[in-house]
Amino acid sequence: MTLPFPRLDDKSFAQLMEDARKLIPRYAPDWTDYNTHDPGITFIELFAWLTELQRYYLDQVRDENCLKFLKLIDIRLKDITSATTAVKFSFVDQQEIAPIWVPQGTKLTTKEQVIFETDTPLLVVSDSLKKVISSSKLGRKDNLKAIEQQGLSFFAFGENAEAGSCLYLGFKLYIFDWDKVPDSESETDSERLKQFLDLYLGFSWVKNINNEAIYKNDDGNIIITDCDKQLTLELDEVSNLVKLTFNQDITDEISLIVVKVVKKDNSTRICIYGQPFPVNKSIPLTFNLFEEYPIKRGKYGEETVKIIPSANLTWEYYGGDRYWKSLHVKHDETLNLSQSGQLWFTAPMDMHVRNILPFQEQLFWLRVTVQKAGYELPPKINSILLNTITVTQKHSISEFKTYSSHHQRTQAFPFPASYLALIGDSIIQVKQFPLTLSLLFFNSRLELLNPIFWLTVVLCHNFEVQYGYWKDWQNYRLQKNQEQGTITVTFRGKIPKKGTNNIRVVSYLDEFEKKRFLGGSNGLPGQSFSLKQFVVVSESFKIQVKEQIQKDYLWRDWIRVDDFDASKAEDPHYVLDAENGEIYFGDGINGDIPQVLDFQDKQSICVISCQTSSGEKGNVEAKTINKILKPVSTFVNTGFIYPTQLTVENQGVGSGGAPLETLEKAKLRARKDLKQIHRAVTSEDYELLALSTPGLRVARAKVIAPTATEAKTKTLVKVIVVPYSETLIPASPSSGFLQNVRQHLEPRRLITTKLEVIPSSYVEVKVKALLQIRSGFDPDQVCKQVNKSLIERFLHPLNGGSEGKGWQFGRTVYKSEVYKAIEDFTEGVDCVESLVLSIQNADKDAEAYLDQYGNIHISKNSLIYSTKHKIVY
Repeated sequence: MTLPFPRLDDKSFAQLMEDARKLIPRYAPDWTDYNTHDPGITFIELFAWLTELQRYYLDQVRDENCLKFLKLIDIRLKDITSATTAVKFSFVDQQEIAPIWVPQGTKLTTKEQVIFETDTPLLVVSDSLKKVISSSKLGRKDNLKAIEQQGLSFFAFGENAEAGSCLYLGFKLYIFDWDKVPDSESETDSERLKQFLDLYLGFSWVKNINNEAIYKNDDGNIIITDCDKQLTLELDEVSNLVKLTFNQDITDEISLIVVKVVKKDNSTRICIYGQPFPVNKSIPLTFNLFEEYPIKRGKYGEETVKIIPSANLTWEYYGGDRYWKSLHVKHDETLNLSQSGQLWFTAPMDMHVRNILPFQEQLFWLRVTVQKAGYELPPKINSILLNTITVTQKHSISEFKTYSSHHQRTQAFPFPASYLALIGDSIIQVKQFPLTLSLLFFNSRLELLNPIFWLTVVLCHNFEVQYGYWKDWQNYRLQKNQEQGTITVTFRGKIPKKGTNNIRVVSYLDEFEKKRFLGGSNGLPGQSFSLKQFVVVSESFKIQVKEQIQKDYLWRDWIRVDDFDASKAEDPHYVLDAENGEIYFGDGINGDIPQVLDFQDKQSICVISCQTSSGEKGNVEAKTINKILKPVSTFVNTGFIYPTQLTVENQGVGSGGAPLETLEKAKLRARKDLKQIHRAVTSEDYELLALSTPGLRVARAKVIAPTATEAKTKTLVKVIVVPYSETLIPASPSSGFLQNVRQHLEPRRLITTKLEVIPSSYVEVKVKALLQIRSGFDPDQVCKQVNKSLIERFLHPLNGGSEGKGWQFGRTVYKSEVYKAIEDFTEGVDCVESLVLSIQNADKDAEAYLDQYGNIHISKNSLIYSTKHKIVY
């Protein structure tokens, strides 16, 4: 039942006048003229009119009121949300080996001109995955066809994923034909060999030599020389390898693969393959795992938590000394292959070839091994992809990056340059501390000895560090190296002092040059300015306001706030209306007013960071993002190349895009949020919270509350969790699984409650039954159906019980219920002549036993399961 909705505007003007006239005899008995010409009546009419207006406005709940009420329960209108998806880059020429650098923020588009940007930089290499072998106790299996065919999946470590199981990934990259190096008619193979040695193995001196420096000696070996440097490639046709040595140093021996191809004229073509990844470069592998399980991953509001993996894996590569070596993994989004995501690793230099028995193909290998088992669901892989990266639907117009100065004339940015920084216009700003310096250098010695003075200096410095004053630097030169994706600045005159995050690079598109300036202040309160671009992504939006500090004109960063309620008079705050594309400044009481400059600069308010988004339009279909909007850079050619060398395509649909949230949707979200459990008080609260643990598939949860006797000594709540699994023998939750549930429940328990998350105990039940089969039914088939229904539908921890929602914790297995289950779940059974229950296996905590009537009793924290029954006729 909802609270009654009060009506404040419940009287009209006439009713208010009538009530006032009735009060005149009580308060003014000498007043006898109630006609409208009387001045007193005129005043009563005025007050009645004002009262009616006041009551009307008091009775209105305007949008501003609703926003304030929502803010009280920490609900704010959601900003426009950008859609995300993953795209795969491929070479147009499949024989291309020169890697292409795709910087962060590279713009991609659809036919409808919906723009997406890459979230991270990517080095596009040749797609060289040739073998995917899963290895377990049952043997080894090549799963490459399952990856290539859409809709198929395979177990990465077998169906049990026990410790020691492995997944092998085999790669090779075609380099050149042995007989075509050197070749006077065509230099293609020689150039490919030079590119491989330079870009993949790090012999950078090779790229500058002439092809005349590549020759074959009397032994048939390929020699590459440059002054005192020499590379030797020796063909070993017996072992089908090419040994590469540098300056005759066999310790640096690198092997290449030889593949012999018989042509139509019976001649032999000798193809040389090498390691697939450029040395010391970050390479992402994308793993798409099977996720279509009946139990979805838990989700709790907008909360994102750090999940502890259930199993431990080790990544290795086969090295030049014929041993498996540790692979440097930089970042693992898959959480040890427990979810879809990317794994970034650094490509090693000394990869070596070998075969993985029983397969004979010589390849370069990566291996991932289950070091510590614990998967509740063994990972099933749909696809493994190279050259895949996530993209977000947005359009970056302006951005800035900040780094620390080393007080050197030439300084390189310590981060990979983004697409916008490489192709757009850029300016340099240097942080200044004018107020602090003026206090230090323009005061007397007596003031310098005053502690209050130094307190003022510290407060002033902290203020400038927080808000920041920035000066446009004039005398410098920017060098944008599009080959390496880096930017270097050379200061010609004065060099910025050494400091932390005191140099800023602001980059913007050419067409945003004039639009980035919004105007100038007139000194009045409540000023507003219109943006030239919207709908704007609020989180990306940042402005600067020019101020005069002594004789200098400096830029000051202003801070975006939702409203001016908590803003003080001197706070540099502004409010952004992203939907209408406007910004608002304070009135000098709540929020500062931008300074009016002496020369009335019309460009004193500047946008330094801005992104736009199309919201729900970014939820595109698969294979619709297929165009690179602007060219990207390459390691080989100088400058940018056109996107004719690369193709791009999104493998899945775009998701997550949404428009600016309306007030009505925010109200619905608030109602839903109020119904969500935020504090665990009852047993049902604990169970619902455990089932919603983010990132986990918790199939069932049960709370064992303390008894009245236990509650006097300790308030211990035991939460039993059952992970979803598909094996006949239920999977026990790993320690990581239990810790994840506990860290989700811990902040939501009552202060005096002690919490323990434990696994369930299990009892294996076996049924021996003698059936009478109805005529017209196959007895063997009926027995098989009875066996299957008991295993999968009745005596099952997740799907069992009379309601099919899982066997109840601690419930006794009664023979009478098994009789009924056989009758209900299977056709063809005339009667059950005899039935015996037995306990096959039981955990210690299960406390399972048979009573005198043949029923099986278990403890209150236990469940049952079955694997095989003896059903005869």
